[in-house]
Amino acid sequence: MSPLSRDPRRHHHSRRKPMAELQELSRNLHASGYNERSEGGITYLYSNGGTLVSKQWNGSSFGDEELVNSGVKTNSQSAFLGTPEERVVVSISSANTLVVNKFNEDDEEWVEDDFLPTPVVHRDSKLAAYVDTNGGKHVFYQDPAGNLVHLQGSERSDTIPGNAVPGTPLAIVIEENPHLFYVSSQDNFIHHVDQKDGAWTDTVLIPFEVKRRLARLELAPDAATKTLIVYCLADDGTLFQISTENGGKETILGKVETSGSFKAATSAECCPRIVPRCRTYPRPRISGGASASVPHPRISGGASASVPHPRISGGVSASVWSSRNWYC
Repeated sequence: MSPLSRDPRRHHHSRRKPMAELQELSRNLHASGYNERSEGGITYLYSNGGTLVSKQWNGSSFGDEELVNSGVKTNSQSAFLGTPEERVVVSISSANTLVVNKFNEDDEEWVEDDFLPTPVVHRDSKLAAYVDTNGGKHVFYQDPAGNLVHLQGSERSDTIPGNAVPGTPLAIVIEENPHLFYVSSQDNFIHHVDQKDGAWTDTVLIPFEVKRRLARLELAPDAATKTLIVYCLADDGTLFQISTENGGKETILGKVETSGSFKAATSAECCPRIVPRCRTYPRPRISGGASASVPHPRISGGASASVPHPRISGGVSASVWSSRNWYC
């Protein structure tokens, strides 16, 4: 997470080498989850062999790692769900249930927490999560039947309309209402569902058939073309992007290796123009002196009418724009 006073131009694509952007994008999509830290660098989550660990990236190398949970599902997705006052991670257990871990500052270790329910999820379910402006925690997943579910704290859960591909990657963007992005089983298009006045509406984002099975999604606005870019990591490691321009245009960027490193398929793919991607930003202090994590940038306009002025909020596993006043 970064201060609100941060220069919004810092992550403009012209200020960073395209290859560096591709390497960072590859690390982000290869990890089980990640979150940018207020003091700089990124915290990544990795699950391997049933063990979930947290690693600090300082911009050039990884620092020490912490054991978060030793009973997660191998290669499953996790998400940060904390605030500046608490470090919280939600993941999927080896028994296909949600599990929450919280960092105990006194004992300096991660422990399981029960402030969220632990429903059974689909065996291939991914996760998306965010923290709202009131500190409420929201988690999105697929239930055993493949339905999309919105879990709102310990109080309620909603089944979301839409027919999702089992194991579809999930990405969440917040304006005044949450927008959940996923791959539909009806047409293999990327859809999004948004909530307004308590009701969820399903809409096609890009009428472009995704023929590969996807592991991860990230979204970013492209100010140059005034369109929305969806970055996709396929199960086979192929990294590509889809633009909302002209009904969908696919560009293969290269491969993400098992180490998380990016390898371009051709020299021409080493230097595509990569638009800024997701970040989280600290939320202003709320009543009672507590603070949580809410990003400051806003996107106006929309690559299509289906994405009305998405303003990002919360969600460490969500796609959060890295600069202010990006228009798409």
